[in-house]
Amino acid sequence: MSSLLPDPEVPAKNKPILPNLVEGDIRLIGGLGERLFRLLAAIENTGSINQAAKDVGLTYKGAWDMIERANNLSPKLLISTAIGGRTGGGTRLTPAGKSFLQLFVQIQEEHGRFLEQINQRLANNQDFVFLFKRLIMKASARNQFFGKVTDVAIGAVNVTVVVGLKGGENIVATITKESAESLAIKTGVDVVALVKAPQIIVITDFGGYRLSARNQLKGSVSRIQKGAVNSEVVIELSGGDSVTATVTNESIETLNLSLGCSATAVFKAGSVILGVAS
Repeated sequence: MSSLLPDPEVPAKNKPILPNLVEGDIRLIGGLGERLFRLLAAIENTGSINQAAKDVGLTYKGAWDMIERANNLSPKLLISTAIGGRTGGGTRLTPAGKSFLQLFVQIQEEHGRFLEQINQRLANNQDFVFLFKRLIMKASARNQFFGKVTDVAIGAVNVTVVVGLKGGENIVATITKESAESLAIKTGVDVVALVKAPQIIVITDFGGYRLSARNQLKGSVSRIQKGAVNSEVVIELSGGDSVTATVTNESIETLNLSLGCSATAVFKAGSVILGVAS
């Protein structure tokens, strides 16, 4: 019994592999978890605590600590050891230990079926699937905006892409035609727009001027995190998204930035990186 559960079924050739959106282990009261039962199964398989410990990634002492704890908590002895003699010694599960292991295997199988049903339900909901894809994405850019492409304008060299955010704001990105083709950018596609915090300019008063930067997102300052030289300024947009900018501490004072004051995050369309789910 090298594994508590049978090997997962190999999916059919054209059958999609569902993402594991929900995972979980079984843990009994008293801290008895799946690792203990993997150890019990390995002991039953090998007849050796030393080999069983190696099979489940435990030290010899760690295996013994776990066994002694389980034996102490159980009303009946789970594991027996014999040294030498006609049978040659070794370690075996007692009838109570075998019964306990079998019961846990049954519980684990039911638990696996339960998780499979939950994952199936979530995988059928595209909003949840896209949400979890967002959660597992890793990027160095401080600002990650998820939205839907609302307009695509193809030029001679570059493509201008408008991304609509959930609150109604738009982000404009300029990418190459090659990038637009490789990402299959078109109206209605879900995308993530990445913008590095140092590339964002914070403005509190335009002074009657108009700017060439395509992206001008207005909101209010919700957080200021000061550092030794620079500060992080978070501007909350009316739709709920937030923009983080890195500015100097001197600029904080010059702009008279404070919590709740109006501010606009300004950045060029060329500063936006677009990504799509694979």
